[in-house]
Amino acid sequence: MAPFRYAAFFSILLFLFSVPTTSATTVIPVSLTQLTQKVDTIVAGVVRETHAYWDEGRIYTDVTLETMEFLKHPTAHRPETIVVRTMGGQIGDMRMEVHGVPDLALDEEVVLFLRQHGEDYTIYGLYYGLCRIETNPDDASQSVTGPVFRARTTQSADTKALSLNPLPPNGEALDSFFQRVRDLLPPADETRQP
Repeated sequence: MAPFRYAAFFSILLFLFSVPTTSATTVIPVSLTQLTQKVDTIVAGVVRETHAYWDEGRIYTDVTLETMEFLKHPTAHRPETIVVRTMGGQIGDMRMEVHGVPDLALDEEVVLFLRQHGEDYTIYGLYYGLCRIETNPDDASQSVTGPVFRARTTQSADTKALSLNPLPPNGEALDSFFQRVRDLLPPADETRQP
């Protein structure tokens, strides 16, 4: 009987220590209003360069963005390029992906909602802080799409209440989007607009 007890005991221990652990990132949908209010910089631009590197055991990617238009910026100086730091990337055969962190491709046109930390810019709201600019090949019209459009509901940062997302789910014309963002900026930011 004793060997059976030991076998059962070790089987239970083996089971307990062999169960894989998981972790997840929960991304709460961010409204365009919240994005606009919480960021330092809103900029449209083209991805011109990406550079992945190791930092403290993690892969980060610096994305160089050639700026086309600033919708919000804390200073009057509008740099021609900015560098956005994202977590994740690829170095050789090693790839690190972080759920919720968007990938930016070379020559891609985007609108980014950014926070500045010293010299570094980071995308606010994970993938909600990225909108892609798409050009219609038939008439060269441009539209903006992204997760901020596709979220059915958004959560208020102040009250935590959920509300329906007023944005069209398939995106909207670039000029209409820019005007929508400008309309959401607080009056103090109007003096800093181009």
